Amino acid sequence: MSVPPVDVTAPRPLLLPYGRRGAATDRAVRARLAPVTVLACVAGCVLHGPVALLRHCHPLPGITPPMLMLVTAMFIGGFEVRLADLARALLRPGLLMAGLGVALVLRMVVLLGAERAADWWPEQHQALWLVVGLSLTATMPVAGAAQTWGAKAAADASLSLGLVLATTLLSPLTVPLGLALAEEPETPGPRAVLNSLALADGTCRFMLLWVAAPCLAGLTARRITGRPRGGRPRARALPWVRLLGLLNALGLTALNAAGVFGEIAVKPDPALVTLALVAGAAVCAAPFAVGWCAWFAARRAHPRPGEAAALTLATGMNNTSAAAALAGSQFGGHPAVLLPIFFYGMAQQLLAAAVPTMLRRRTA
Repeated sequence: MSVPPVDVTAPRPLLLPYGRRGAATDRAVRARLAPVTVLACVAGCVLHGPVALLRHCHPLPGITPPMLMLVTAMFIGGFEVRLADLARALLRPGLLMAGLGVALVLRMVVLLGAERAADWWPEQHQALWLVVGLSLTATMPVAGAAQTWGAKAAADASLSLGLVLATTLLSPLTVPLGLALAEEPETPGPRAVLNSLALADGTCRFMLLWVAAPCLAGLTARRITGRPRGGRPRARALPWVRLLGLLNALGLTALNAAGVFGEIAVKPDPALVTLALVAGAAVCAAPFAVGWCAWFAARRAHPRPGEAAALTLATGMNNTSAAAALAGSQFGGHPAVLLPIFFYGMAQQLLAAAVPTMLRRRTA
């Protein structure tokens, strides 16, 4: 559920006539992102049979459509990055490091609280597998959608970009580290899986090949096409690339919804679904709330309002598409792992849509 970022506050380039249609369509869909995301989930549930077949097919050995769509999303996210915005983010290393600390450490604290709460659930086996799914989600980099929602909340575009890129490029290191902090190796069962994932070369390799490398490739492609002879093709392609990235993100949402709904339809378990819904929403909402409150507690430092929105969104939004792809490659279709990832993704979209209103009321 990671929507490719786009800085709508930046000056728009002159578009050729056939590029205006793509840009207009992209803006229209992004303006209604929350309801469109819900419609994508509904479509995935209604068509869960054929969509599930697509989800589990292998166009290449060991590679599924969600993995290919994740690569596409990360490449497009890198391609949309303006180097000027990245340079502005690097000029404020203190704020950038503070945001990284909040985004990476706070989620671990919330996750450890969820682990303790899971000990009270009667079905320990189910609860511990839910913790595995939440752990995968909490350790993922900041979602590119943080920039899309940040544009609606007048967030600091360069700070949002810096947090998304920094956590994405560092993910081959931070994801195994986060899993190691979240697990309890002396405890048998699913929690021991976190230890094996943290120590496995496959986890680092997955984040490097399927997340960080495509993002770097996108950055490189933008740099190459931005040269004098290549600038015109980039101007032609960029509106359609952005629209493709948005449709790709919605397609990933539909695939994940189909996978979750298919598992529920085959083996209905209302208690498990309820627990996954509550846990996913709570683990998502807590960092949103803490990041929001922490910023206002530091108002004596006179931070800018745009920084509040950027830090709040970066704290609460994770790349759930990468979490779902990693979970699919490691655990197949285990419903107790995929359910909290799906509900976390839905919760973060709804909470991100509420951030502009929350900030306006607080600063009024």
